[in-house]
Amino acid sequence: MIKKLAYTLAFMGALGSVASIAANKVQSPLSSEMKAFVVQKTTSGKEKLTSVKSAEPGQTIQYQLIYKNKGKGTLKGLTVTGPVPANTHFVEKSANTRVKSDLLVSIDGGKTFEKQPVKRMKVMPDGSKKMIIIPADKYTHIRWKTKSALKSGGKQVFSYRVKVN
Repeated sequence: MIKKLAYTLAFMGALGSVASIAANKVQSPLSSEMKAFVVQKTTSGKEKLTSVKSAEPGQTIQYQLIYKNKGKGTLKGLTVTGPVPANTHFVEKSANTRVKSDLLVSIDGGKTFEKQPVKRMKVMPDGSKKMIIIPADKYTHIRWKTKSALKSGGKQVFSYRVKVN
């Protein structure tokens, strides 16, 4: 029960971070919303998304970030960032959007972002250096830098998945 409570708090924290950003932009023509769904398989093997507020270990959660332009002008240069909550890890190759954009990831809590695969030089036990690829389970944030403008009345949707540890 304590584990489930911890996952619920981490999960709600992720949703709250996007909600607080949206609340601070009351006057902005841009609105944002983050939804969370548990990914389940039906008996026929198809995926089913069910709205969720808490998650349990082993479950896969799909986040959807929805941005709408409620203004009269076109918005350009939209940057969309989603957190990978504590006690979860990013599901590799799950980031998805129909919007022409560059996908970037962070491994340092959102301080910096870079393209995949993330590589670092590692000093080996024998003193030699080797370039290694940082696995997706080390990602802390996902970011899209859009190349397509968001027209007045338009909507752009971004999604990605995490698995609860």
